Amino acid sequence: MLIDHNNLEEYQDPMNYDLEFGGETKKYNFYLEVARLNPGEVLELACGTGLTTIYLSKLGINITGVDISSAMLAYARFKAQGLPVDFIEADARTFDSEKRFSMIYLTGNAFQAFLSDEDQIALLGTVYKHLEPNGVFVFETRNPMGTDLSNQEETIWGEFIDRAGIKVKVSGIQSYDSRNHIMHWVTFRDWGSKKTTSRIACRFTDNDTLKRLLTNHGFSIESQYSDWDKTPFTSLSSSIISVCRKSEELGSTSF
Repeated sequence: MLIDHNNLEEYQDPMNYDLEFGGETKKYNFYLEVARLNPGEVLELACGTGLTTIYLSKLGINITGVDISSAMLAYARFKAQGLPVDFIEADARTFDSEKRFSMIYLTGNAFQAFLSDEDQIALLGTVYKHLEPNGVFVFETRNPMGTDLSNQEETIWGEFIDRAGIKVKVSGIQSYDSRNHIMHWVTFRDWGSKKTTSRIACRFTDNDTLKRLLTNHGFSIESQYSDWDKTPFTSLSSSIISVCRKSEELGSTSF
């Protein structure tokens, strides 16, 4: 399995992570709606600080979150005090539980953190094993056809207000490995008095390959959207949001 330890660099400051990336209410409500349409226990893989997990738990969803980062999970547990939600430290490729879930999902484009065919297949094996019969699997990923994959020098990406009330400027560079379909991003966060650097790698999978991968590993695709408003997916959409159903029989494992 292809492991990029730099991918964990983005997840060492969970409080500021929430301030930079939190507040995506449309996304949270999308997953909430799917969960309510598929009653039962829910599993979020790569849950991070529990931004979506906790939102669903507060609204009555019986949910478990799994993540590989101990720092992110520690903050998730702190935020979730008093809620009936479990957080488990584990690798989504090898996670093993006796529980079976009516819905399993990944968000935050976490699917792209699985950097090889082997990684993706291991993830889908985890999902298939832990879904109840006819269970639903939902995730989003950036669409390579709708994304600028060119190599870029440092560019301003945005800003956020940190936990101390300081405005942090965010910029970065990107370099695309077309052979392996992996984008390498380097992110700079500038507080004025200090500047941090973190690296992350994300794999881009085109939709034809994605459909074949899902079908071959036991899933039927029910819907694909381009955004949280359920706009139908097109070839040039920036995102692919896939709602899949566990098939009765596991398909061929050939890629």
